[in-house]
Amino acid sequence: MTRLADLALRPLLVRLAGAGALLALMAGAVLSSLDASGAIEAARERLDRAQARAAQAPVAPPLVAADGDALLAAFRGRLDTLAADRAVIVDAATLEADPARPGVPRLRGTLRGTAEGLHGLAYALETGTPPVAVEEADLGIERPADSEIGRPLLMRMVVTARGVVVPPAPAPRRTP
Repeated sequence: MTRLADLALRPLLVRLAGAGALLALMAGAVLSSLDASGAIEAARERLDRAQARAAQAPVAPPLVAADGDALLAAFRGRLDTLAADRAVIVDAATLEADPARPGVPRLRGTLRGTAEGLHGLAYALETGTPPVAVEEADLGIERPADSEIGRPLLMRMVVTARGVVVPPAPAPRRTP
């Protein structure tokens, strides 16, 4: 037999159970909104980083070729182009294999010109496109200046740089 006190407690228990279920649903909604807020914040940070990278100046690739001859031709072409704008003459450009680093051979250029011309060329090599990693630049006097006849000082520069040889990727093999 049910007692009268048990009957009076039933609606209260039902209300408490309903309130508990409602609180559980609300807590789930609050937690999912917090998760969504964290995901939105992470997405905003990724977007900010991507926009910052996109705003940066693009990095130019170094002097690269498929083989040593092409690399030497690219280096000589770069020297000739830069020398044309300055009082500089390119005497020679050579490639020296480096057994310790076969993919990064040494490039050596021998140049003659005025001090300003050689300085400008060396600066343009390192800062222009494609950048050339200059390891060493040896400057010397080729011919002294002569103020009586108005002849400027003629200097020589031997510049040693690095290039990158990247052989072409092998063609994919076809299976019969």
